[in-house]
Amino acid sequence: MAGNRPNKTLRTSAYWIIGTYTLVACGITASLAFVVHNKVVVFSISRQLALILVAIVAGALLWAERQHRNRAVFTLFVILGCQQILDIAYYFVPGILFADNRFAGVQYYQYVAGGLGLFVQSVCVAGTGILMNTKIPTIKALLMVSAFCLLSLVSFMYPMIINPRYLYTTADITDFRIVDRAWMEAFNEEKQTPTAEALAGRISLSRWEGNSRIGELSPREKVERVREIEPYLFGNNYNMLVYKPMNEAWWQMNLACAVFLLVLLAFWFIGETPSGVYFDRISVVLFCFSVFEVFHFYTYANLKDYNAYLNYYNTGAFLSLLTVAGLVVLFVQRLGFVLSHEGQYYESRLQATPIRVARWRDGVDEFIIRKFFSQNPYRRRFLTKTPPPTA
Repeated sequence: MAGNRPNKTLRTSAYWIIGTYTLVACGITASLAFVVHNKVVVFSISRQLALILVAIVAGALLWAERQHRNRAVFTLFVILGCQQILDIAYYFVPGILFADNRFAGVQYYQYVAGGLGLFVQSVCVAGTGILMNTKIPTIKALLMVSAFCLLSLVSFMYPMIINPRYLYTTADITDFRIVDRAWMEAFNEEKQTPTAEALAGRISLSRWEGNSRIGELSPREKVERVREIEPYLFGNNYNMLVYKPMNEAWWQMNLACAVFLLVLLAFWFIGETPSGVYFDRISVVLFCFSVFEVFHFYTYANLKDYNAYLNYYNTGAFLSLLTVAGLVVLFVQRLGFVLSHEGQYYESRLQATPIRVARWRDGVDEFIIRKFFSQNPYRRRFLTKTPPPTA
């Protein structure tokens, strides 16, 4: 009977994971069906739901893990899942609670979905990396990561933190308003699309250093600046200019996390310090996740067409969704391992005497051994002896 206990525990955990996720997914789906909300991007909500699933599986691991350090790892993912609920609330909260404030959606994104979300995601990725790949004490490691992420966030987003309407007061937006007003006046007067030279002759534009004016542009510089602003004048393209500072902060922050993870992975590879089963692969998937985030948001920051942005956003969210799906698979495998008798013994020995514990041999190792080291040396003979027929 004792030998069946881990299987029953795993089955109970699976029921809990499926039941909890079903309730959360049904609640979000019902809200999208019956509550007024902003337009939802399918791949975006899918990625958020996948991260919530990661958090729920992490919650099961939080209960199953016996080591304090491992619990800290999966607590970070639970917090990341809770942040996804706040991200999804972006579709509802500004329009319901702040219907009279036309800046509510931008400010919610600037502080909650963008600022706080970036901080939580960065702490989760970097914190997981340092806890899984080093032996730095847990509290000290988390304090180091939190300080690193907070300082990075402030350096990348300081103007957005102190000014709630920063995204509407940047140098780009200021010049956009001047050029947009001149374009409308010229079009109403001439009944045709004005040229960049004609617009430049109507206006004066400042030379900027950051968000401070330091002079006026020359006539030639004004023409170049008008041409730079023109693509944002049509349709919803202005959104790309409004959210450009946020997109830049996201790719810069994720680049810092990716470099941090790469250094930790190199340290683990060189030092070959034993770690929890699947921790090395979880770290690699998180590194890929950060690299994808850098690529996505760097692309978004340099796009000028909103329709192209939607296409890239769907592609980017799909790639991120694949990495999140990889996390779900690894977390489930980790859960099954720690609930087994072998896993409990291995983890206890790893914590007690790590120097005497080798890395766990799992399915990937077995595949490599079968593929490259267990081949029949006579399989490729030209001639084979045919066995005699049996009576």
